[in-house]
Amino acid sequence: MTDFLADQALLPLWRETAAALDRNGLDWRGRLRLPELVPEGRRRLGVLLGHRIGPQRRAVSLAEIADGVHRLTGQDLPAALVTLGCPPAGRREASDARRATRARRRDELDAAVAREFPDAGWVSQWRDAVWTDGLLARTDPSDVADLAATVRAVLDTGRADEAGARSRSEVAAQLLGDAHGLDSSTPLAALVTRALLARDGAGDERAVWERAGLPLDLVSAPMLTWGLPLLGDCGVAAAVGSMTAAGLPLHLSTAALRAEPLAVAPGTTVLVVENPRLVEAAAQRRLPAAVLTTAGNPAAAPTLAIAQLAGAGAALRYHGDFDAAGLAMTARAATAGASPWRMDGADYLTALDAAADDGVALPRDPAPAPATPWDPALAAEFDRRREIVHEERVMDALLAEHARTAVG
Repeated sequence: MTDFLADQALLPLWRETAAALDRNGLDWRGRLRLPELVPEGRRRLGVLLGHRIGPQRRAVSLAEIADGVHRLTGQDLPAALVTLGCPPAGRREASDARRATRARRRDELDAAVAREFPDAGWVSQWRDAVWTDGLLARTDPSDVADLAATVRAVLDTGRADEAGARSRSEVAAQLLGDAHGLDSSTPLAALVTRALLARDGAGDERAVWERAGLPLDLVSAPMLTWGLPLLGDCGVAAAVGSMTAAGLPLHLSTAALRAEPLAVAPGTTVLVVENPRLVEAAAQRRLPAAVLTTAGNPAAAPTLAIAQLAGAGAALRYHGDFDAAGLAMTARAATAGASPWRMDGADYLTALDAAADDGVALPRDPAPAPATPWDPALAAEFDRRREIVHEERVMDALLAEHARTAVG
């Protein structure tokens, strides 16, 4: 009887039946809207159901069709549809399964976050970013807990040595057994990067890892310096002295700083700037005062250098751009031990007046000012004006005053 049901006259019926099962589930047995059938198709449908189907009939019970199919073929309805060339895809069941898996995955994530980061104020931001960005979309729910635990272990490793004692590849090899396990292309690295952004603030991937003490390596992304009056006769001090004598700035890697920590006389004044151009200018002018740059958000090398110089008793001055990002970096530098210098509200207004006198239209920053606890008036003035003053516009006055007032 399968050949009887496989006649072309019934093909629209089987297509409509398969579509209904996909919409409603393979076990659905409601009323089926009848497609257009030629008279032969209605005749065969009547044989299937055991009663005549008139031309005005618009729907039939799918349960009747299923009973008729079983009576004539011995198969249940989904199996018969496969034989008849109209297999239902089971999309409803697949969709239900995906929803159930997704819900379980979210439950596992919430539980893992509560277990691994019970007191972290930033973790809800990370959890929501991970979820909305789909970073766990292909993760089996049973693996979510292990991933969260690994993220915590990586963060704890960075916190244990924020100065960058171990590179990212070292951490990956020790925690995961694979030196490439935290490469930028890996899902785990994306999870850790999102956590670092939530915990420590904005920055590109390399910067946020280095800021956390997890540099990609210990030799690239070095720090540019000028004129550091280092004590001792070690290789780094000798290199700095030679380059200063030659009127040239010097890059110092994290590896070099780890091997030979910076030492200066207590009270030595060092200017820490956001932009490398100021170090270059200091070298060109043979400035008789030390300058180093973070080159934006401080990575591993400048973070380590600042910590070493502060530990040696240096007086660290910090200056950056007058924009929202620059003010946030200044706040982080202040937390690290570098005092904001020529970075208050009055300095900002003076720079704006100078630009106006020069006929320069400054760019505007749509972002609001972050908190400026060293001078709350600065944030208020920036929000009022929103004009950006890059460090290079005040470079000449800044370097001249640093040279005039620095000790060391």
